Amino acid sequence: MKNVMKISTPVITKNRIEYSYEITGEWQNAFNQEEKFYIEYSCDISNVPSSIAIVPLLCNVLPISWVYDAEIHIESCDKAFFESIPEFKKGYVDMYPKINFEGQIYSENLENNNLSHNNGSVAFFSGGVDAFNTLVNHIDEKPVLLTVWGADVKFEDIDGWENVVDHLKNTSSEFNIDYVTIKSCFRRFIKEYSLSQKVTELSGDNWWHGFQHGIGIIGHAAPVCYVMNKSIAYFASSFTIAEKGKITCASDPTIDNYVKFGFSHVVHDGYEFNRQAKVHNIVEFSKKSGIKIPLRVCWQSTGGKNCCQCEKCWRTILEIIAEGEDARKHDFNYSQLQLKNFHKLFYNKNNIPDYRINGIYFETQQLFIKNLKYECLPQELKWFYKIDINKLGYHPYRNFGRKIKNKLRNIIKK
Repeated sequence: MKNVMKISTPVITKNRIEYSYEITGEWQNAFNQEEKFYIEYSCDISNVPSSIAIVPLLCNVLPISWVYDAEIHIESCDKAFFESIPEFKKGYVDMYPKINFEGQIYSENLENNNLSHNNGSVAFFSGGVDAFNTLVNHIDEKPVLLTVWGADVKFEDIDGWENVVDHLKNTSSEFNIDYVTIKSCFRRFIKEYSLSQKVTELSGDNWWHGFQHGIGIIGHAAPVCYVMNKSIAYFASSFTIAEKGKITCASDPTIDNYVKFGFSHVVHDGYEFNRQAKVHNIVEFSKKSGIKIPLRVCWQSTGGKNCCQCEKCWRTILEIIAEGEDARKHDFNYSQLQLKNFHKLFYNKNNIPDYRINGIYFETQQLFIKNLKYECLPQELKWFYKIDINKLGYHPYRNFGRKIKNKLRNIIKK
């Protein structure tokens, strides 16, 4: 049976969009039949045309249709978005040459929503290093911040989401800018595990990181840009141009920069900066402006706060210290015990991919040596100042027992 999805006209009620669709064929296994796709915005989007409202759903199902060679049928689509599909699809084709990206989309009507022009912008905002780098670099534009509930914080984590919203409100107040929250089940209406099984062998990546992250989030900006008359949607880069060809990720300039809807286009922002440079931009902006910037980077803890126990937290803490700044000023409230024990994270190779060892950590260590005096460092940080970065991930005592046995054996022989 052919893989087909027939999508009905989205139903818009004040701040909510509901989607109905019928799916036939093998690719039914990629969708969670118990949960239909819906989105709730904190702003009124009732005057958004259905041709724009369909964009968030399409951004999440198009990559699935390509790997399953499926057909998507819709009643109406924004003309700019429809015409941009082949352009951002090419980014996937080039990134994953072993996969056949096929499939088709058919729309009964194409609507021209390019009826207005505005220099305003929106910026997706998670509260992390990438997001804050985009914010401080475009602060003169006063971008409206967009934060999605359902991306990294699950619906079940109510306390976590409340912390995220508090953080967003504080940022909005500090920078004197507006924000919009978006609740979306874009990760729940599909079966990520099944999709990862489908693509991992040929792509080397999972579904979320390699195919959905990026465009799956970006589509949520279309209704907001339309109602607020914004022409740019910034999506902060996760990686840098120096890592091009070494890492696959669905959030990439070859994909993001080609997405258009209505009178708006997407900008994959900050690709020219590596992570240490982004931290530098944030720290310097905070010092000069006097604005406190509490970073939210943790990918391990629930509750929407930094755990100060995972690799990403401590990687960021080291990056901030390398800039000569106190990481506690940026919401890393680690204890003395955590400071004493954090180095153990770096003796497990599973915690640190190779590209970070040779890239991120090397850069940070060089700044440590340049900006900080060894004798002035706390004892708990001195190991990072002198360690051979290439040995990160390998426990120095892993073969200790075997070495002792070999020495004893040699002594006995003598």
